[in-house]
Amino acid sequence: MKFAFYPGCVARGAAPELYKSTMLVVDKLGIELEEIEKAACTGAGVLQEKNQKLGDVLNIRTLALAEEMGLSIMTICSTCQGVISQANHRVVNNPEYLEEINKELEKEGLHYSGKTEVKHLLWILLEDIGIKTLQDMFNIDLSGFNFAPFYGCYLIRPSDALGLTKNP
Repeated sequence: MKFAFYPGCVARGAAPELYKSTMLVVDKLGIELEEIEKAACTGAGVLQEKNQKLGDVLNIRTLALAEEMGLSIMTICSTCQGVISQANHRVVNNPEYLEEINKELEKEGLHYSGKTEVKHLLWILLEDIGIKTLQDMFNIDLSGFNFAPFYGCYLIRPSDALGLTKNP
């Protein structure tokens, strides 16, 4: 299993433990990552509030870079996954808008067809690896621990942009 890797800004700056732990997990699971070179920050939704088209160009650019690599994107930042997925949803559902965005991307010799998938590592663990496989890999009893995950709201919304048909 191989993905174009988009770690996001936080995993490289404010939360380096996220990046480090991700590398340990993907290595254990045999997931191969190829980091997307020259990818920009998503704008974290803030840029899109001021200039949606500029934000969409930046994010579709990242999708186009992954498309050139022939890979789906894996991210470890829920905000990044949400923002990129929203931009993707807008262009996939509006061919004229995709054409506008592609005119901007042409300046860098890029083109986006609208076929690149964006997945957070947690979705890959759940959907591609599977709970049973993960359970079989652990040999440490964690039953005495309480866990309270914080995966961020963008991991599950907007459900239409993420293609979710059920409550995860």
